[in-house]
Amino acid sequence: MAVRSSRLLLFALYALVTKSCDNNHVHHVGSSLLVSAFVPAGLARTRSGPTFLPSTKSHYWLNGIDCVPVVIPNLPHIGNITILEATASAQDTLVDLALEDEEEMALSTAEISLPTGDPYGAVLWPAASVVAQTLLEELLLSNGKEAKTNVTILELGTGTGLVSLAALKAGCQQVIATDYEQLPLDLLDFAATHLNNETGTTTVTSGATLSSRLTCRILDMCDFENHPLPVVDYVVAADVMYEPKTGRAVAQRVLEALRNNSTVIVGDSPGRAGRPAFLQGLQPRLRTIDNAMVDFTTVPGWTVTGPRNPLICGPGSSSVSEESPQELAVAVLKLEPHACTFVPEPQESTP
Repeated sequence: MAVRSSRLLLFALYALVTKSCDNNHVHHVGSSLLVSAFVPAGLARTRSGPTFLPSTKSHYWLNGIDCVPVVIPNLPHIGNITILEATASAQDTLVDLALEDEEEMALSTAEISLPTGDPYGAVLWPAASVVAQTLLEELLLSNGKEAKTNVTILELGTGTGLVSLAALKAGCQQVIATDYEQLPLDLLDFAATHLNNETGTTTVTSGATLSSRLTCRILDMCDFENHPLPVVDYVVAADVMYEPKTGRAVAQRVLEALRNNSTVIVGDSPGRAGRPAFLQGLQPRLRTIDNAMVDFTTVPGWTVTGPRNPLICGPGSSSVSEESPQELAVAVLKLEPHACTFVPEPQESTP
């Protein structure tokens, strides 16, 4: 079946996730999410290679989505982190249902009030690991300097939450994880509460549970009027520029964060359609302290492994490898307020 509108399809996916949550009776008590069922570990899909370890213990039903823990090992200074990711079969089911219901959703969108959703945030992407490593090197320096733990981190488009989990495990005072839909925030909240709750794993962990220092919040990067950025020490984002609209929005958010005196770290995997728009929106407005143009640097990263539905990741994508992770050049941009200068917007001439 041909997909006539990718945005309509993604809207349908979000509605199906919400409906599935109701049908599977997954409830929230305060900020704690109760899991309705689990599947034995023997059914788990496995990951291998230097970036991913085999999934552990069990599958979980979370908001009607079949999810599996995935271990990302050997992050600098903190060791392993476990995220929760939608299985390939869950991705396929969501997309198939969305395609079947596309006509119905097209007729009903005017009568329901739901944010446009997409499945990208339910699986891991390469830039998250690179941004996490960059942030950890910034916070937990190995050159004898005191670790920076009395800081607040804001993550935009958190997805599966690897970067936020890394910041929490590094001992950061508060992490605010944001996304424009609820499902990724629930994945992260579950991982912080149930899969990464050990304490004392590093010299800077205070003893409080990870989830006690985590705030999950809906934030639409494109809605500047209703969703201003809070003032924090660091603003981070990984693989959020999937289209020109979001690229332009991230550029504005970077400028906003720098005005708030926040350090910014942005990571982007190859081939994202929003990166040119991001640079076009940012470069005319910002220079380094020595008047150089701001731009990404390329650092070594790794592909993610395992299948992705073609509507989530098209055939031939450089971000995914079928069996073991492969080296991948990932773009990273780090900007510090004291090292940047703003370029005034050009004034319109009057006749």
